[in-house]
Amino acid sequence: MADTIHGLFREAAANHSDKVALRHRRGGRYVEMTYGELESWVDAVAAKLVSLGVKQGDAVGVLSYNRPQWVIADLASLSLGASVVPLYPTLPPSYLQYIINDSHMTVLVAGDALLLTSISTVMNETPDLAQTLLLDDAAIASGTGGFASDLKSDLKDDLSRRAIAYPKVTGDDVATIVYTSGTTGAPKGVVLTHANIVFNARALTDRYGICSDDSTVSYLPLSHMFERTCGYYTFLFAGATITYADQMTTVGKDVAAAHPTVLLAVPRVLEKAHAAARWKIEGHSKRKQALVRNAIRGLNERANRRYRGERVSPWLTLKCALYDRLVAKKFRDAAGGRLRIIVSGGASLDKRIAKILFVVGFNVLEGYGMTEASPVIACSPVDGIRIGTVGTPLDGVEVKIGKSDEILVRGPGVMRGYLGRPEETAEALDSDGWLHSGDQGKLDVDGYLSITGRLKDLIVTSYGKNISPRPIEEKITRSKYVAQVMVCGDNRKYLVALVVPEREVIEQYARDNDIAFEDYAALLGTDGIRELISGEIDRVNKTSPSYEQVRGFEVLSEAFTLENGMLTPTLKPRRGRISMIHEELIERLYEHLDARPVAGGDSA
Repeated sequence: MADTIHGLFREAAANHSDKVALRHRRGGRYVEMTYGELESWVDAVAAKLVSLGVKQGDAVGVLSYNRPQWVIADLASLSLGASVVPLYPTLPPSYLQYIINDSHMTVLVAGDALLLTSISTVMNETPDLAQTLLLDDAAIASGTGGFASDLKSDLKDDLSRRAIAYPKVTGDDVATIVYTSGTTGAPKGVVLTHANIVFNARALTDRYGICSDDSTVSYLPLSHMFERTCGYYTFLFAGATITYADQMTTVGKDVAAAHPTVLLAVPRVLEKAHAAARWKIEGHSKRKQALVRNAIRGLNERANRRYRGERVSPWLTLKCALYDRLVAKKFRDAAGGRLRIIVSGGASLDKRIAKILFVVGFNVLEGYGMTEASPVIACSPVDGIRIGTVGTPLDGVEVKIGKSDEILVRGPGVMRGYLGRPEETAEALDSDGWLHSGDQGKLDVDGYLSITGRLKDLIVTSYGKNISPRPIEEKITRSKYVAQVMVCGDNRKYLVALVVPEREVIEQYARDNDIAFEDYAALLGTDGIRELISGEIDRVNKTSPSYEQVRGFEVLSEAFTLENGMLTPTLKPRRGRISMIHEELIERLYEHLDARPVAGGDSA
């Protein structure tokens, strides 16, 4: 068996030549590409890259949305022994310039003409970048101009791999340099080898039994290792089928149409799906609402009894069979009807949402990882789910808890280091090979890992209290009126929050309660809406110790998004950037609150 990424793809192509590898929409319909066709494209693009001077050891950038072009450019570059540098399409030109220069990128492949335009604005400041290559649907389909014409000619001549002098690439060679887009700090280039990624993909295949009968829908950014290893390499190595979502806003429709068997998700996506379902249910008659509530209650009781090893009565069994047919099955059908597992990663999933998904028949498996580990460290086994944990470490991966409850990781998936940053590499990787994750957690007696916080996210108040903001934010976003929230309060006496409301729900609330407004921004400033949000925060405060209570808030009309740089690719808030953008707003909020007595005191 091959020990490189492109080698494993070649084996899959030989075994599944006529099977559909990739599907994406073009002109409103799905266009399919078989493994054999994909291999031909990879060879053609590899030949083109050679003509542009790409050689073993070079860095090749890939700038594209989730499309076949991404895969073609990636596999072609890896076949030539080049290291792939993925670029997020939403990055501003200044970030692109930084990554291009830091990686010493020589060639960049763009999957869209507009994306190529964004690069052109910084070309004069990127001395190592000698060539750019456009690989998009429109150009290839029309056969006009530059690369498109060359590519069609290459294919017409039935280019074979023998026409290219492919170098010898081993598992120890660098496969990719992935720039972290964390919540704080400048991006660092994580150096991962073929062996790192191949180990991770094989371990996931073994744990979840991924095979050629499986299929998935790809919508999380391929530039992030979660989607790249778990949703791309793992499936391609197995001879499975990948369908690309049209865009993030169409994921629900794409999943329903593609009928996947496995789906990757981040908590924010599952939370939005849950909120949408709940809102839809609340629009039904009281009779239907009662049916759904009773179904969830009954199915939950059955799940609890089974978990505790207790007897499930014939009456409960009969009721649950009816609930499953009338309620739960409709939810599963909306997700394509074939999902055997949903793998959630990137952050902790709300336990309540995880339980609801579980009782209606979705097998939600939480996982934990980081780019520096290729990325998966631990994930739930299919037959041993423990809600509230991220499962057990992958076979061959060691996990232990270090100082300040930090999660330490060692194993074949751990990175080689940070590109050109020996000091930061030494901070992350100690002399014994342990990767210091920066995340806090705990292991139970059976080896199940729970994530409890992140060291860098910790808020240290002026009273010296260490507070993890994530659990507080998760509680607040359980409200159907709140879409996103970020809690802040570092070096302050108390916490405040920036709240992004769920717009459609808020507007419906205004209509139902006769709150007049001219536009959405004006609506958020009305007493009625502020009192509504205040009540939702007070609900959380009642169950929290005084130092974890949110004492004030501001409502934002602009959501945290990938496009405005306030979310990471796994949809976590970039706290540093959000704080910087809203610095004046936060200062005014504290000035206003400091000018009045704070109820309840500030217990140290």
